[in-house]
Amino acid sequence: MPDTEETGFTFVDKRGGADIPDADPPTTEVDLGPDDSDAAPDDDDDAMPPHPKLGARDRMLMCLDILGQGAWIALGLHADPATNEVTENLVEAKAMIDSLAAVATAVEPLVDGPLKREIRNLVTDLRANYVRRAAQ
Repeated sequence: MPDTEETGFTFVDKRGGADIPDADPPTTEVDLGPDDSDAAPDDDDDAMPPHPKLGARDRMLMCLDILGQGAWIALGLHADPATNEVTENLVEAKAMIDSLAAVATAVEPLVDGPLKREIRNLVTDLRANYVRRAAQ
């Protein structure tokens, strides 16, 4: 296998299609104009579609996902994506596992059999791993 030198990445300006090697991001400030957050959305082609309306069930499932990920990270069993480091914080892990269990109890009547089992398994797995880590 021949030795090849990595050159990093190439910035592609899709507005003009030109390749700009090792371009630095712009450093000038851009005036975004007045805050029109209360104004009605324009019918522009560039306008973002509205976000879907989320019910309580969907929001609680999102919380379960966030708390579950945080618990695995705090247990030191997954790397923190922000730092790419594996660190253990059992105080935070316990708080997240307890919070996850509370949300799981609240969402249980709103979910069906397979999802209910998956949530219960997540809580059980996290608790078991916490006990193992705390005993070390």
